[in-house]
Amino acid sequence: MNCYFVLKKAIWIMTNQSSKKDFYETLGVPKTASQSDVKKAYYSLAKKYHPDTNKDPSAKEKFVQIQEAYDASIANIILQVLSDEEKRAQYDQYGHEFSEQPTGAGGFTSSQDMGGFNFTQGGASGFSNSSDLFERLFGAFGGQRTGGFSGGFSAGFGQAFTPGDDLEASVNISFMEAIKGTKQKILIEPITFCKACKGLGTRSGKKPERCHVCSGTGMQHVSLSSGFHAQTLCNACRGKGTKISAGNRCTTCGGAGRVIERKTVDIDIPAGVENRMRIVVPKQGNVHRDYDGPPGDLYVTVNVAPSTLFERKNQDIYYNASIPFYTALLGGTIRTPTVDGDVELRVPPGTQPDQQTRLKSRGVPKLNSNERGDQIVTFKVKLPSTLTLKQRELIENFKALAEGGYSSKDSNNSNNQNGNFLKTAYEKLKNAFRRKDKI
Repeated sequence: MNCYFVLKKAIWIMTNQSSKKDFYETLGVPKTASQSDVKKAYYSLAKKYHPDTNKDPSAKEKFVQIQEAYDASIANIILQVLSDEEKRAQYDQYGHEFSEQPTGAGGFTSSQDMGGFNFTQGGASGFSNSSDLFERLFGAFGGQRTGGFSGGFSAGFGQAFTPGDDLEASVNISFMEAIKGTKQKILIEPITFCKACKGLGTRSGKKPERCHVCSGTGMQHVSLSSGFHAQTLCNACRGKGTKISAGNRCTTCGGAGRVIERKTVDIDIPAGVENRMRIVVPKQGNVHRDYDGPPGDLYVTVNVAPSTLFERKNQDIYYNASIPFYTALLGGTIRTPTVDGDVELRVPPGTQPDQQTRLKSRGVPKLNSNERGDQIVTFKVKLPSTLTLKQRELIENFKALAEGGYSSKDSNNSNNQNGNFLKTAYEKLKNAFRRKDKI
């Protein structure tokens, strides 16, 4: 039984040797296979589930999970053993026990000999279970992820597919643009591959050199006081396995292989977007600073300016319509604005202050839907600030009629409602003019 313990970027592995599957069977090749056939079988399995070749919707996510699995490193060991004539001959002779032979017998006792992968305890050297390796490396597509660490495959295999960081940006739009939808251009500065050196970091005709610290494996071997051995990313080359001398560095990017690019991108903002909502633009983020993976995504925060006319609550629009008191009393029609333009709105007779009416489907569109909210209009009854003598006389008559109608034996609900409104309006008018008379 294998036990895996994950600590940051280091993996400690304890393994027994009770259930080892033949390397040839793991790769699906016969013992008579050529080195070329061995390599082809290995890379065929790896490429089978890469999202560029596997169009299954879940392939990308599953491939990322595999990148994070440390077991992929062991696959490189299998490749190194079966593609090296001397090591392959030892494996043919000794089987899995060849890795446990003393150094003089062709065994592996250091991380360099093992291509950067030495899973040992207390000095006893040995491979992890290769059957479990490919079962978890390629069988994980049908089940759950079973371990690993962030940062991609070690020793360069999966690092080439490590995505870069996401990029953040913001855009300001008007209230009406949020309702109707719009297209905006924004300026971003992502980290991109240097075009001069195509992301390699070297001058024309030059190549990176093998890192002398990790011997090109991208990993460092660490012996712990507890008796365990661990593998960590090389600090000198940050896991790439190569370094570029000062004289061979690209003059454009200084050897980084990356530059900051200023560019403009088009953002499609859908109708109905809300304030502070984020829009994702795929693959417009940063590329990885070390590995040649796809860029991250761009996250754009939409800032919506408030309206001077309307108020939005979810998918509904609210508007306050000012009407004169006689329109509220007698009824009529008014022109009221909506997000689609002005419309005629009927005011029922006897409309009370703050009474509301609803305009169906005049609100905000629902995202990714043909449905819309409503517009709610609140009537604000406006009283005149001054009256002529004739108007004052009429108001006095209104009062008399209202009070008379209110006490009449022939009153009904409609008359009572209108009379009550007239009385209230009259009292408000009278109080307003009394205050003016005192001034």
